[in-house]
Amino acid sequence: MNDNNKEHLIPAYEKMMTRVEQTQKTATTKKSLRQHIESATEAAVQLEELTREEAERIGDYLRRDLHNAAEFIVTTERALADWMRFDLTLIEQPLLNMFSLMVDQTQLELENLAESARLATEWNSGEIVGLGTLYCENCNHALHFHQPDYIPACPNCGATQFRREINENEAE
Repeated sequence: MNDNNKEHLIPAYEKMMTRVEQTQKTATTKKSLRQHIESATEAAVQLEELTREEAERIGDYLRRDLHNAAEFIVTTERALADWMRFDLTLIEQPLLNMFSLMVDQTQLELENLAESARLATEWNSGEIVGLGTLYCENCNHALHFHQPDYIPACPNCGATQFRREINENEAE
């Protein structure tokens, strides 16, 4: 993947988070997070900020990250800081507030839909990921993301598949 002509996707991820937060705050009817993300995706396409494929991909990345964070909180009963595995003071407060708000809504949705909350748990190089830590499937090297960014190949071994790790000792 040629990242040079796709750098606009990282700010698009952040803009989509902002749109989702705004629609959550101003919605007159109760919508699911999925519906808010779909609205943000449509807005990006209609405003010609992204192609439909790009907007849907960014929506998928955002949905995946939020569901994974909420699933961690629900299954381990631990805090968002534990999921990220780094100091929350490293994140700009507006970005953290936005992500936390969406994780809270996702957490509620997951608690109500526990059986259908099983989501893909694989991240690949070239995809965009939000906040948190990913681990190389091959060598377990940790990659920390303090802001949305592209997932690189593992700098330790060159592998391209990653996961979020929840081991039993940490979940207690």
